Amino acid sequence: MKLKKSICLVLVLMMLVLSGCQKKSQYQYMSRRFTGPFDTVTTYMAYVLSEDNFEKQCELIEKDLNYYDHLFDKYKSYDDINNVKTINEKAGKEAVVVDQPLIDLLEICIERNKTISNKVNIAFGSVIDVWHDYREKAESHDGVGEVPTADELKKANSHTSIESIKIDKEKKTVYIDDANVSLDVGATAKGYAIELIKQDLIDMGVEDFLLSGGGNVASHGERKIKKEGDFYLDECQEQFCVGIESPKDGNFAHDENDDNAENEAVLVVQGESIVTSGDYQRFYKDINGVRYHHLIDPDTLYPAVHFRSVSIITEDSDLADFLSSAVFLMSYEDGLKLINSLEGVEAIWLLDDGKIRLSSGLKDNEKLYVIDKERLK
Repeated sequence: MKLKKSICLVLVLMMLVLSGCQKKSQYQYMSRRFTGPFDTVTTYMAYVLSEDNFEKQCELIEKDLNYYDHLFDKYKSYDDINNVKTINEKAGKEAVVVDQPLIDLLEICIERNKTISNKVNIAFGSVIDVWHDYREKAESHDGVGEVPTADELKKANSHTSIESIKIDKEKKTVYIDDANVSLDVGATAKGYAIELIKQDLIDMGVEDFLLSGGGNVASHGERKIKKEGDFYLDECQEQFCVGIESPKDGNFAHDENDDNAENEAVLVVQGESIVTSGDYQRFYKDINGVRYHHLIDPDTLYPAVHFRSVSIITEDSDLADFLSSAVFLMSYEDGLKLINSLEGVEAIWLLDDGKIRLSSGLKDNEKLYVIDKERLK
């Protein structure tokens, strides 16, 4: 009798193990790329129970991406929606009725400008427009162009008061009382959109995914299927990992045959978002080879020169986007002070001299792996 009971117990345990394995194997890893919205490629990776379920998720993502891209666009008008461009066109003339997500984004940006950092100013569009026009002209001449004059930038900067933005929450309208002020939400819009889409996916019941759009990565859950292979960190087999991209030039130049050239560090994420602001993607050069990127310091009116990139790690992709822009425009000391004052926020700096700095809550080999240890010295 004891032998029979033992055999039955073993069989039950085997069935439980097998059923557990069978349940885990039901999940499929699937991915999809969306090209166009926010002028970037958005990649979605998820563990799903069926292809049909994955297609429904992708339909939601594509719909949301296009909606938010149109809503936050300052360069193009759309027949079916009032957007940032509409508000700018009506500046000094009349209030514009807009959808609630745009009202929410503007209010968040105004509040953070006052309470976190005035380095990010959504009313700074007139100065950004000057640099944008010069960069576009350079792109038609092999990436080489002229630089705006100081007088031109100062004139534009005289119309950048964030107080000129008037929001009526009840009527859902936005009015700019200075006809020459131009809204620009480029420093925060993509992270805000990614965060809203992330929440929509969670509300849909999606448990484990990564959503990445041009330097903005949002994660939820973990890997459902253990990843095989060798990794810098053992955690990367069962959790999501994101690379901190290398500028690949200057003091971060690598040998073309170096397998590590793609990233400078690898970070484990489990519910966090990572947003990177850098000088190595949207830029042009003058005839002397000086680089002019798109992140403009409101204090100097010229591109910031402190770092090659700043990556922010925190749960909220929207906040991470705001902070990556703000901290990129600060000195390392000021940026570190700001990061240390915020709960649940960490940062990684790639300095111009090729060094890497980490905020106090990050340590190499603890859910973070810096590939070239010499860069930490």
